[in-house]
This record gives sequence, structure tokens and C-alpha cells, in this order.
Amino acid sequence: MEFGQKVFTRNYLLLLAIVLVGLFLRVYNLGANNLWLDEAIAVYIAKLGLSQFAQAQPAIELNPPLYFVILHYWAILFGDSEFAVRFLSVVFGVLAIPMIYVVGRQLFDEEAGLVGALILALSSFNVQFSQEARMYSLMLLLTLLSMFFFARFLRKSNLSISGGYILVTTLLLYTHVFGLFVVVAQNIYVLALLFLRRENPFPLRRWIAFQAIILALFAPWIRILISHISTVQGGFWVPLPTLGTFLHTFVLYGGNGVLLVIFVALSVCSLFTYTNARGSTDRKGPLKALQDYLRNVHITNTESVMFLVVWLLTVNVIPFVISRFSTPIYLEKYAIAASVAFYLLAAGGLRNINWRYVKLAVVAVIVILSAVNLHQYYTYNTKANAQEPFNVVINNAQSGDVVIVFPGYVKFIFDYYGRGTNANVTPFPAADYYSMSWENKNTAENIKELQSDVNGHDRVWFVSATGHGSAALLIQAKKALDESYDTRSSQSYPGYDVLLYEKRA
Repeated sequence: MEFGQKVFTRNYLLLLAIVLVGLFLRVYNLGANNLWLDEAIAVYIAKLGLSQFAQAQPAIELNPPLYFVILHYWAILFGDSEFAVRFLSVVFGVLAIPMIYVVGRQLFDEEAGLVGALILALSSFNVQFSQEARMYSLMLLLTLLSMFFFARFLRKSNLSISGGYILVTTLLLYTHVFGLFVVVAQNIYVLALLFLRRENPFPLRRWIAFQAIILALFAPWIRILISHISTVQGGFWVPLPTLGTFLHTFVLYGGNGVLLVIFVALSVCSLFTYTNARGSTDRKGPLKALQDYLRNVHITNTESVMFLVVWLLTVNVIPFVISRFSTPIYLEKYAIAASVAFYLLAAGGLRNINWRYVKLAVVAVIVILSAVNLHQYYTYNTKANAQEPFNVVINNAQSGDVVIVFPGYVKFIFDYYGRGTNANVTPFPAADYYSMSWENKNTAENIKELQSDVNGHDRVWFVSATGHGSAALLIQAKKALDESYDTRSSQSYPGYDVLLYEKRA
């Protein structure tokens, strides 16, 4: 009993240490970079009054509203600085670390739970999205909670487990549309159990009832979801994924190619365990020695491994196939909910290694390579510095100036960083800001819109995001302004160009 208590205490101390490391990595450098477009959209939506929220959020954002509602109240309590709005994602990302430990312990044992927690804590992919004011770390946490209650339900169902599953799964669906694929994965696993289990039959009727309740709770958003699907089918910004895109998702899960190979090898090991052979090995007969070795290799944890494989592949394969044969919807970050299944498979494989020093060496390699990934993540800033170019406009704009931002959705970022200007800030094209039907007019109509926006203004600021929007429309817009205005100044910044036009006398 005393030994068991020591092991229990040691494991929880190790988990606490892992959580603290994960917290540090997610807080480090949190507010150093500017908000990028999707973060600015999230803050814009969150700051709407609740009376405006129900109408504006579905028109601007494809995903369901749960994260934005939480962020709304979070910003009221803690403000809307870069650090503050991103720290909400830190909270969800850190909570996911003990949660993966619980799921790993449930599927395998304490050791697998701790290794899974360590991999998640050090994952540069997950650290990145725990430092972003978006819903991805919340989706990850809710996925782990849903899978926890789902796995508990498979073993024993009571009121608290049933209610917990229904609640967190419904919240998952209200967080991100890819939460639907998590539920699909659960149903695929249920069907597999129905075919494979001969004993301990699955309570199918109760499961169907759960799905019906969740569907009823999600019904208010289904009409909006159908509308979004029709909009996306009319044209969406997500590029057509290739097999390279699919494989790159798994590289991102690992952090680099070497870690990917290690995790794949460990995932294969999760299905096999080795029992040391007794007696001497005949070194003169290598074939016999190999036979003796293979005789001691046994298949193990089949249901747990199948659970994780179905989870991992469903969340990736189904949206990838949809993207190939219909409208592209597959992005690596959307499939973040599957990354933890990959980590748990690797953890299960490491658990099956019988040689202690080999196991410690593998853990050391994972830690070192993860540290390299994190160093690269912190070193290279991929977010454009919006504050500097916008400050030029804020500090120099005069009363009566008009500020044109291109593409129109850049205004979301200007709304955040350009709040101090008295100038009239106008998105161009307007559709890029007010709806998801981006650039839904032809060039001539957009140019007429621009001319109407600048009519009557002697000075025009033109702020354009480098590499965004239609290059042809940008050229035509500058030509239209050159017809009536002289270029007073032109400045370039990483990610942005700022031009000041003055009316030609």
C-alpha cells in the first residue's frame, strides 16, 4: 500500500511538472506579436453587444458561436490586449494537458497518460494554437472531454457519464464545424464494436438516444450551418489539398519529419507487447532465434488502439476526401482534434517497450527534438506587424481624410489597432468585410464603389495587405486613384503598404 501511494504521488508530481512546463511554453512571448486577421475577427465579434451578436456573428464567421461568447465575457473581465485575448486559449490549452493524461490512463495506463501529456505539453503545433485568439485549443479540450466520457460510456453508463458526454459533445459542436467529424469517429467506432464484440454487447438504443439529444441541442445552428455550406460551395478560400497537404498535417503533429517517424514507429508498437524469452538463445541459428523472439510478441490493447486509429483517421480522411471531390474544407489546423490521438498512440507504443534505458532514450530524443521545434516557433514570427503601418495613419490622418483598406477584411485588424483615428475608414471591396461573399462584384463595379468612397475627400490613405486580395483589382484601384490624385507618400512595411494620395489641383 505504501509503495502504491508513493507511485501515485510520484505520477501526480510528474504530471504537475509537465503541466507547469506546458503553461510556461504557452505563456512565453504571448503578447509579443500583433493580432492577425482571424484573431482580429474573433475580437471584433466578441466585442459586439449580445443584441448584435446573433445577427453579425453568423454573417462574418463560419464557425459556431461558443468560443466568441466566452471571449466576449473574458474581454469584459480582462481587457482586449493581445496578451489578454490570447490567454483564454492558453487556459484551454493547459487544461488539455491533464485531460490527455486522464484519457491515456483510461485507454492504457498511468505511464501512457504521462507520456501523452508530455508530448502534448511540448508540441509546437499545439503551443502555437494555444497562443492564438481562436477556438482551436477549446476544440482540443472539448474533444478530449468528449472522448473521455465516450470511453467511460463504453465500459459503464450512468447518469453522470451520460450527461457529461451529451453536454461536452454539444459544446464541441458549438465550437468548430470539425467537431462533427469527432462525433462521426465515435459512431464509426460504435459500428465497429457492434461487428467485433461477441460478448458484452454495446447499449445501442441508449447510444442512438444520445445522438438524437445532441442533434436536437445542435438544431438551432443547423439552419445556419446549411446556409454556410451553400456559401462555401459557391467559392471558399481554402486551397485544394493534395496528398502532400495530408502528410504535412502529420509532420505538423510531430513538429518535424524525424519526430513523425518516431511517433509512427511507436504507434505501431502500441499494438504489440514483448515478453522476454526464458533460457538461452541459439546464436548459431538466427532463424530459430527470430522464431523464438516472434513467439514472445503478442497483440495487445486492440480496442484502445482501434479507438485512437479511428479517431485519428476520421478527423483527417473524411474532410480530405470531401475536399478532393467537393469544395475544399481541409486545413491542418482544423484537424487539431486528431493530434492528441496520434500522441496517445505514440505513448501507448512507448509503454510497450520493455527495456527501461531504451524507453528513457526515446523520451530524451522526443524532448530534445520538441525543444528544437519550439525554438524555431518562437524565433520566426509569421504574423505581419499591423500596428506600425496603422500608427502612421493614426498619427498623420487629418479631419476629412478617408482611409481605404484593401482587401476589405483588413478593416477587422484596423478596427483593433486603428481605433484612435478620426478618419473615415472604409473597406474595399466592402463585400470582403461585411460578408463571406468576398469580391462578389466585377472589377468595374468595385472601381465605381471606390470612386464613390473617395468622392469629396482631398486626401486618401490607401492601406493594402501584401499578398492578399486580387492583385488585378489592386492595380486597377491604384490606377483609378492616380487619375484624380497625386501620390504624396508611399511607405512599405512587412505585410503592408501605406500610400497617401492628395487631390490634384
